[in-house]
Amino acid sequence: MGNTVTRWGFAVCLLAAAAAAAQEAATDLGGYNAMEIEAGRMKGNFATGAIEEMTDGVRIRLLSDQPDTKPLPISARSMKFTWSEGKNVPDRILMEGDVQVNHPDASITADRAEWDFNSGALVFSGNPVVNNDRIKGLRGDRMTLNLKTNTFEVSRVRADQVPLQAGDAAAGTGGGGAGGLSESDITDWNGLIAVLREQGGAQTPSPGLRILSLLTQDERSLLMTLDTSVLLKRKGDMLKLINRLLRRPDFYSAEAWSAVTLPQEAQQLLDRKNELNPEEQARLNRLLLHAAYPDLVKAP
Repeated sequence: MGNTVTRWGFAVCLLAAAAAAAQEAATDLGGYNAMEIEAGRMKGNFATGAIEEMTDGVRIRLLSDQPDTKPLPISARSMKFTWSEGKNVPDRILMEGDVQVNHPDASITADRAEWDFNSGALVFSGNPVVNNDRIKGLRGDRMTLNLKTNTFEVSRVRADQVPLQAGDAAAGTGGGGAGGLSESDITDWNGLIAVLREQGGAQTPSPGLRILSLLTQDERSLLMTLDTSVLLKRKGDMLKLINRLLRRPDFYSAEAWSAVTLPQEAQQLLDRKNELNPEEQARLNRLLLHAAYPDLVKAP
C-alpha cells in the first residue's frame, strides 16, 4: 500500500510540474499561452519534479486564448526532455517516432523532431513531409518550423504538387497576352531564378527584392527554396505568377530601380503613371523588367 501511495504521489508531483512548465513554456510561442499533455507513460526526477521522458504515445496541444488562433496538436511515440538547472521550462524536447504537427496552415510528419524552447525552432528530420490544401508531398532533408516567429524553412526541397500561383490571383494565361511574357521571352530561366533568389535574399533594395515582396508568403517561400529543376518543370506556373505581377500598378519602386538605367519610353510612362490604362501599365512593367535583367528577359 505504501508503495502504491508513493508511486501516485510521485506521478501527481510530476503532473503538477508538467502543467506549470507547460504553462510557462507556452507563453512565448507565437500567441499560444497554454499547453495540454497526454502520454501513456512518464518518467521523471522526484527531487526536481522535472519530466525526463514520456513514451507509449505522447500528445501535446498548444492552446491560445485568442479566438482566431487554432490549437496546435503535436504528437510522437516518445519525447525526451533536457533541462537546465533551476529552470521551470525545458531547454529542448526530442521527439521520435511518428512525429506529427498539425499546424493551422499545414500538417508536417517526420521520424524525428527537436524542439528548442529558447529559439522556438521545431526542427524535423528523417523523411519530413508537408501537406496542405495547396501543397502535396513537399519533402526536404530538414525542415524548421519556428513557433515564435511563425516562419518555415526547408532545405533541399522536393515536391509532388506545388502550385506557384495562388487561387483567383492566378487568372490569366502563361502566354504573352497584352504586355505579358511568353516562355520564349525569358532567355535564361536558370539565370532569372538565380538572380531573383540572390536579390530576394538580400536587404539592399533591388528589382528582385521588390518582385518577391509582391508575392504571397507561400509563393515567396517556394521560389526561394524549391530545387531549380522543380521550378523549371513548372515554367507555365511561373509565367502566370510573373504576368500577374506585371499587371500591378505598384510593380515599380524608385528605390528598387535606383541603380537601373531606364529606357526613355519607360521614363515617359512613369511620368504619367497615375493615368495609365491596363495595357500601358503592363508595357511599363515589361520595360522595367527588361531594364533590370536585359540579358535574361527580352524587350517588349
